[in-house]
Amino acid sequence: MSTPILSRSRQALASCTVLLAATGSLWAQEPAPLPTPQPPQHTLLEALKEGTVSINLRYRFENVDQDGIAKQAHASTLRTALGYRTLPFHGFQALIEFEDVRPIGEENYNDTINGSPRPVVADPQGTEVNQAYLDYLFDGGTVTRLGRQRIVLDNQRFIGDVAWRQNYQTFDAVSLTHGLSESGEVFVAYLDNVNRIFGENSPMGDARMGSVLLNASWKFGLGKLTGYWYELDYDDNVTLSTSTLGLRLVGTHDASEDLGLLYTLEAATQDDTGDNPNNVDAEYYLAELGGGMRGVTVKLGFESLSGSSNTGDMFTTPLALLHAHNGWADKFLMTPQGGLEDTFLSVKAKVVGATCQAVYHNFEAETGGGDYGSEFDLAVTRPINENVSWGLKYANYMEDGLFTDTEKFWAWLSVNI
Repeated sequence: MSTPILSRSRQALASCTVLLAATGSLWAQEPAPLPTPQPPQHTLLEALKEGTVSINLRYRFENVDQDGIAKQAHASTLRTALGYRTLPFHGFQALIEFEDVRPIGEENYNDTINGSPRPVVADPQGTEVNQAYLDYLFDGGTVTRLGRQRIVLDNQRFIGDVAWRQNYQTFDAVSLTHGLSESGEVFVAYLDNVNRIFGENSPMGDARMGSVLLNASWKFGLGKLTGYWYELDYDDNVTLSTSTLGLRLVGTHDASEDLGLLYTLEAATQDDTGDNPNNVDAEYYLAELGGGMRGVTVKLGFESLSGSSNTGDMFTTPLALLHAHNGWADKFLMTPQGGLEDTFLSVKAKVVGATCQAVYHNFEAETGGGDYGSEFDLAVTRPINENVSWGLKYANYMEDGLFTDTEKFWAWLSVNI
């Protein structure tokens, strides 16, 4: 049965306290941070009149060919983001950003709202406030933020802004970022609502909750070690209410003048919390090892999200940038009941100013030993200048027991003004 949220919060905070205390000597060895330069003082009128305007335009074409659906999806969409940030005024600084997504031409795709019989491309038309927050900068660099904001933690496996989709995911929250030293940082936030990628016109557009995020990281000899605790307590979709506690280590090592090694190790446990009716007792593991030489990086990895025969007892990451993990075809946006094991190999290289990447995935069930399928992904991205870039991407999922064969293709152009 679910553990009361207060009790779970105390347990997780106690665990994090022990974790931080155990590594206190690492911070103690760091030199005292230099005083943070104070921002220039502006009058209120100057702070409002002399702020910064930002404009981002991203056009994208997406094609989806999925077995079992007669017609392909052809989505031609434009994302426009217009933002304004004030200058600081006695430690306060504000930002507001509007976001508009709309189709260019006919809507030959299922945008999750229009009911089209074609495959899903989750970029529905709509206009909304993407971000609206007030910052306060304390002496020493601590920043508090109140309002609608983007939150991106680590590699976005648990918490991200889903910036791959045209409508970004943002959070109605209060957050605090505090630098412990030049090598350490703590981030804590309370979430009241998640503005999901489906937009305000969708019944799935908002996820009401009362959730706590804690992420503490520091750098030492082996790399960057991060401890995290994410207590997600949903108001409505209570089967997603979970408490996750984990550790992540990311590091690099120069094996020679030309060869650099990289590695990632991560482990987490997840339990039910709040009003979740399911008994969740799940685990997450990630191991990556790679090397880079002369602009070419090769990486081999294994990721495991546990499952079981008990309903709802699988490791879930509902606030993640899911497109970046387990294949670009987006077949594993939800963890199967039997869990997921993803063995992958990626190669990335710089070619004539462009970044080229190829990734192969093999998917299996974590519980029960079944095969799911495999996927091959390709991408090319290239900046034209500091404000303009373009990209091409292809994904081919080949089923072997789960879902259906699916091919996707994207082409996009992004402009910052």
